Amino acid sequence: MEEKNNNNNNSDKSNNINGPILNYYSPIMNPQSPQYKTEMNKLNKIIFSSSPSSISLKTHEKNQTNKLGEFNEDEIQDDQKNTSLISQNNVKTEPGKDGINSDNKKIKSIKVDDLIPTTIKGRTILRINPLIYKDESYEFLSNNIYILLKDQLGSKYLQEKLETDTIQAVSYFYPALLPHLLILIKDSFANYFIQKICYYLNEDQIEIILKIISSEFFEICCDNHGSRAIQGIMNYLETEKLRILFYEMIKPLFISLANELNGIHIIYKFINEFPEYFNEINNIIVDNCVRLSTHQRGCFFVYSYLTMLDDRIECKQKIIDIILNNCSILIIDQKGNYLIQYLLSLGDNNIILSIINKTINNIAFYCKHKYANFVIEKLLFYANPKDRNLIIDKLSTPEIMTELIFDQNGIFIILKVLSYLGNEKRNIMLNLINNLKPQIEKIPHGKILLNKINNINLYL
Repeated sequence: MEEKNNNNNNSDKSNNINGPILNYYSPIMNPQSPQYKTEMNKLNKIIFSSSPSSISLKTHEKNQTNKLGEFNEDEIQDDQKNTSLISQNNVKTEPGKDGINSDNKKIKSIKVDDLIPTTIKGRTILRINPLIYKDESYEFLSNNIYILLKDQLGSKYLQEKLETDTIQAVSYFYPALLPHLLILIKDSFANYFIQKICYYLNEDQIEIILKIISSEFFEICCDNHGSRAIQGIMNYLETEKLRILFYEMIKPLFISLANELNGIHIIYKFINEFPEYFNEINNIIVDNCVRLSTHQRGCFFVYSYLTMLDDRIECKQKIIDIILNNCSILIIDQKGNYLIQYLLSLGDNNIILSIINKTINNIAFYCKHKYANFVIEKLLFYANPKDRNLIIDKLSTPEIMTELIFDQNGIFIILKVLSYLGNEKRNIMLNLINNLKPQIEKIPHGKILLNKINNINLYL
């Protein structure tokens, strides 16, 4: 009985130890779990479906002077050796247990006992003891790459290896990274390593990375760390083949990414870095302009895109025309009304007159609307005196005046109109308001209006 109790206590302790390090030893990394086997089968199909040359370290000729200047074709290992490295480094070992490689040699693995508690900003976390992996073999590092990359110091150490011993490091780390790529690309520390290693990869190797991430491309782009990693990878898509592949990945998700907090940064970078696809992207934006304009981040994207088109007047005018044609929808939309206000701020008399013509017949409705109310205020501000009088003449009729006085949004338009009127017309409106004073005092917002009117009378 005592032995049983001791065993139970030990298991409880092990559970307590493993609790904080679930980040390292997640279920998907357990080779015994069905989820792990499914993921590995899926990734192996992608990796090994490519030709053997795609796994080799043969470098393309881009930026040879500074980027890959240290690479020499004679020093690079042949395809056969690199293929054996893949099978060697893809040893499936349960975290915390030693594995056996293809040569039947025992490979050490990082265990729970190798973790030390570290306090960062008042929070204690378990971190890998740097003494465990410093000066260890590449076989050990690649076998434990998943755990090392999820640790801040471990990730930095492997990045240093890429800089100091590039050919050896890439030979071991690249094939070891691929099975865990979808998880590590969204990790706060591992994503920096992925960006770094792409600097040293050739076209075929980057192509394999793109094919792997394509299965979860949207989720990765929407992730805070994944978005950074994708932007980093985009810096190395220099060949036509890679750029076409990336365009095919982003094209069906373009609008969805433009509506996402992290995805929108990838869209901005794509527009700036892939000018050859401007026409295709512009057509997508034009076709989905209204959908984007009524979305919180999409609305801001359309605004930013219009500012990018200052040198492309025809493209800019095309989008402006779409916004104006849908003015009645956007003016009453929570987000779309900001685009109408932006168009007014451009100071183009043709745009301002177009908006006046589209709103003048329902001016009372827009003045009372929660969002359109702001557009009418801006319309009065930006319109030239002649166009402004068209609105004022419509608003100063007794029927519309009476309607707006008793509306909580309408009263602000009344006050704005008073500031633009001459003495004669202003007195007519003030007399109308004074005649309705008993009824105005009974409504909740009536005191605001009367106080403002009294200030106007004092000023006069």
